[in-house]
Amino acid sequence: MMGLGPRKRWGQNFLINRGAREKIVKQLDLQENDRLWEIGPGLGAMTKMAAANPVDFTAFEIDPGYVEYLGRAMAPFDRFSLVAGDFIKTWEAERDANGKPDKVLGNLPYNAASAIIASFVEKNMLPSRLVLTVQSEMGERMTSAPGNKNYSSFSILCQSAFDVKDCGVLKPGSFYPVPRVSSRIVCLTPHGKYDNIKNRILFQTLIRDIFVSRRKTIQNNLSAMSGQRFARFGKDVLFKVFEEEGIDLTWRPERITVDQFVSLSDRLADVDPGLES
Repeated sequence: MMGLGPRKRWGQNFLINRGAREKIVKQLDLQENDRLWEIGPGLGAMTKMAAANPVDFTAFEIDPGYVEYLGRAMAPFDRFSLVAGDFIKTWEAERDANGKPDKVLGNLPYNAASAIIASFVEKNMLPSRLVLTVQSEMGERMTSAPGNKNYSSFSILCQSAFDVKDCGVLKPGSFYPVPRVSSRIVCLTPHGKYDNIKNRILFQTLIRDIFVSRRKTIQNNLSAMSGQRFARFGKDVLFKVFEEEGIDLTWRPERITVDQFVSLSDRLADVDPGLES
């Protein structure tokens, strides 16, 4: 372990609170022969806890020093394998080669957490349960309801695929080095409500673009969008589709529910499928 330590470039903060690690592994509800992934195992403290279960376990580690260390430390676990490199760049190849995981855990780096979660949702890769630690503010966004100041395009993206549960706050002292902010454990379970959404790319583009200027009214945002990626619809069609959904154009975007965004996206897909789904 000589020379190994958290690296700022990868946003590494090790979870040193044993009770928190036990809680995360328990929340996974691991079953015999589950296929489990871990994102960013670091020195493997939580990895060894999870690997004590009769599961097929793959961990993804970006830091070459930890890859080398884990290769030795996890050698006694014959159902454990390690993928080296950036998780976002490697997970699809691992899934294609060995199958989708049943469960995923990870103490996610603050600087990559939203991109990691978004990559799962946007590519419709939805394990039966994910238990993750994220920055507290991000956890609040993931669970926020319409009308809340934290409700955002990321809230909608997460909630369009998962039931998102806040499973507890972790104080800064639970980590090393100690971050400036608290973290949260979030538990994600796919709900399947929108499996038949007509065009996922259109839906994802809609929720991103309408929140670009979140303090502006929906009418102003749609006017701007009609001159950009939604130009093929035109402003009048966009206004009509929103009004037919019962949405007041003087509202701000954070008042629109996930159900309404899915319905809006499907209505627009009926007008012009446009972007490839």
